[in-house]
Amino acid sequence: MNRTVGLFAVLALWLSGCISLGVFQGPDVLPEGKAEVGLGLVGGGSLEEGGGGLGMFELYGRVGVASRLELGARTTGFLAVGGVTTGALMAEGKYQLVTTWPLVAVGMGVSYYALEFNNQTFSTLGLYPAVWVGSSRLFAGARMIVVTIGAENSDEVGTGSLAGFTIGARLGGRVSLRPELTLYAPLYEGSAPLLVGGLGLSFRLGR
Repeated sequence: MNRTVGLFAVLALWLSGCISLGVFQGPDVLPEGKAEVGLGLVGGGSLEEGGGGLGMFELYGRVGVASRLELGARTTGFLAVGGVTTGALMAEGKYQLVTTWPLVAVGMGVSYYALEFNNQTFSTLGLYPAVWVGSSRLFAGARMIVVTIGAENSDEVGTGSLAGFTIGARLGGRVSLRPELTLYAPLYEGSAPLLVGGLGLSFRLGR
C-alpha cells in the first residue's frame, strides 16, 4: 500500500466525513412524486485491538422520479474543534429490479470531498455500487466503496476500497427509524475490518 493510499485510510477513519459510511435505505423505491428526508448518525470502529473509532452524521433526501426509480443526495459531516464540519457531497440513484417479495434493487452513488491537511489540498472521488434484497421493513445489502484521492501539488493518485455487508430495518410510517449494522472489509492487505452502526430518523413527504 503506497503512501497516498495509507493517507486515505487514515483520513477515512479519523476524518470520516470524506466518505459516506451510512446506508439508511433498502430495496423499496419511493413512488413517483414522493420524497423522504432524514438525518442519520453513524458510529463504530476498527475490529483491530486499539484500532480507534469514528463518529459522523449524514443528511439525506430522496425522491421518486419514475416508476421503480428514485434519485437522491446526501452530505456527510462530523464534529471538529471549530464546530460542525460538512464533509462529502453525494448524488445517488436506485432502480428496483424485482417488485415482488423479495424486493431487489440496485444503486449507485458518486461523492466528492476536498480538504486541507498538512498545508496541502486533497480531494476524493468515491463510487458506491450497491444491491439490496428483502422488504421495505427488513433487508440486507452489499455495498462497495471505491475512492480515489489526489493532492493539489502531486501527480500521484491513490485508491482505496471497502466491501460492506449491511443488515437494516425501517420502523414506523411517515416518520420512521432506520437502524442498521454494517461490516466493512478493506480490500487491501494490512487493514482490519470496520464495524459500523447507524440510526436514521426519516420523514416521508407527499400524499
